[in-house]
Amino acid sequence: MINFIIYEDNKEWQEHYRKAILNVIGQKEDKYKILIFDKYTKEAKRKIESLIGKNIFLLDMEVPGKSGLDLAREIRNTGDWTSQMIMITSHNCFKEEGFTSKVLMLDFIDKSEELEENIRSAIVVALRIHSHYKSFNFMYDNELYQIPYQDILYFEKELNNNYTSIFTKTDKYKIKQSIKNLECELTTAYCFFKTHQSCIVNLQNITHVDFSSNTITFPNHEIHLLARNKKKKLKEKMEKGYLNDIV
Repeated sequence: MINFIIYEDNKEWQEHYRKAILNVIGQKEDKYKILIFDKYTKEAKRKIESLIGKNIFLLDMEVPGKSGLDLAREIRNTGDWTSQMIMITSHNCFKEEGFTSKVLMLDFIDKSEELEENIRSAIVVALRIHSHYKSFNFMYDNELYQIPYQDILYFEKELNNNYTSIFTKTDKYKIKQSIKNLECELTTAYCFFKTHQSCIVNLQNITHVDFSSNTITFPNHEIHLLARNKKKKLKEKMEKGYLNDIV
């Protein structure tokens, strides 16, 4: 699922952004979601944080209260460096501020210069970038799901059956697959680590590990699935960084 988040307080401009998106994606609503916000509220924050999938933000830099640039900074500060940020403004003087703000922008677009075509081109690039980020694919309730690795907290084998539960940042799914098979499938995904015979965790999403109580904590969630023979390796990965495994 591709999520397009439009952050713009002017309804006319919102429609231009939406048309540019549809020009690229088409009418297949099961493949994407478009969310439109004209201001930043607690409800808007909740909806953005609950998104599952790959995000492309179209941000107006001049929204009153919280500018698109401020919103981009807030999103990056949560640790999200994979969402694609497209900044849009009617004042070209903001361009330098945007590119020096350390929010890893994909593009800066001037509203006065072929807006829809420039947005369309930026979206095409954003989709190409997202295509390089891996996802875990599976069937659930006769529907095919693609969950980006970054959204998965952990996999846990269910007791007394052949199913495994997938816990994500917002949902839980059940698949008929063993932990052993999952471990083989995720061999090249260095962010995953088997902490117990019935559990594989995503190292990216761990916020704390208590080695005395064998407790692994994720945002708003914790588990007690850390085997004695896995403690040393997990501690090494948390201290040195699991990305060392790549080199």
